[in-house]
Amino acid sequence: MERELIGRNLSVQDDNGDPIQTIKEIEVILKPENLDIIRARRMAKTKQLVGYEIPVKMVMSKLESRLRYRLLDLFKQGKTMFLPRVTGSLEDMITGNTERVPITGIHIHGDIDIIVAKIDENKGIDITLEGTATDFDFVEKFPDYMA
Repeated sequence: MERELIGRNLSVQDDNGDPIQTIKEIEVILKPENLDIIRARRMAKTKQLVGYEIPVKMVMSKLESRLRYRLLDLFKQGKTMFLPRVTGSLEDMITGNTERVPITGIHIHGDIDIIVAKIDENKGIDITLEGTATDFDFVEKFPDYMA
């Protein structure tokens, strides 16, 4: 039996955990940075973790642009474009079990659309924000049978 996992309750929150805006899609990946280590006795090569990066990519509708305006205002003030928290959930449509992950400390450093428009064309409705997060946590996890 194949499971269907659907994204639910995708939203950006302020410092208090209150939603600022919903988002349509989120992708967060942990990218470890490793250094090659060669063991002298056996000349065996291994890797040592020396750091990591957590790239974040979010897609949202330009029709709900409160977040975009907020980030652009920060940029115009010479401040870092920063989001305190984004929470994403996956729901198992068969059992109703969920996995919920808050992503914290997101610095937006990718391009942001100011205006993209063509007469009689429906492009530019969605915008993508890209940045880097500082931390994540699993506040709800799928049960073991999902593994």
